[in-house]
Amino acid sequence: MHAQAQDDAVVGYETGDTKMNTAIGQARATYESVFIPAVRARSGSQFMLKAGIETPANGLEHIWIAPISISAQKITGTLMNEPVHFKAHAGDEITFAPNQISDWSFSRDGKLHGNYTTRVMLPDIPAEQAANLRAQLAPLP
Repeated sequence: MHAQAQDDAVVGYETGDTKMNTAIGQARATYESVFIPAVRARSGSQFMLKAGIETPANGLEHIWIAPISISAQKITGTLMNEPVHFKAHAGDEITFAPNQISDWSFSRDGKLHGNYTTRVMLPDIPAEQAANLRAQLAPLP
């Protein structure tokens, strides 16, 4: 499993990584109750979803996507990062199923909400970058 921080840093995690899987579970558990209402109310900006996209090597690359349309069956959005392990480019449109969501994020009042997987990645990215992100993160719901 490879995950990208919001600034394009790619950090590899084992598929069975407990902390990362817990973060993904928490993001999925709050997607309908926190992210969707914020999108509908336009209560914030910079709405993004992180999705696990299948790679040719049968792995997953988790990458940030700006949603264009969201339904119960599919989500279409724009890739916010350059994929490393599948063929596409930042800015390309991609469609995925809601069960592929691994995180969500939006900005409100100068703080980043969600970002469950980003929080797990903080010890594994450069200290200055981690400190900058910590200063921007809102408390979890």
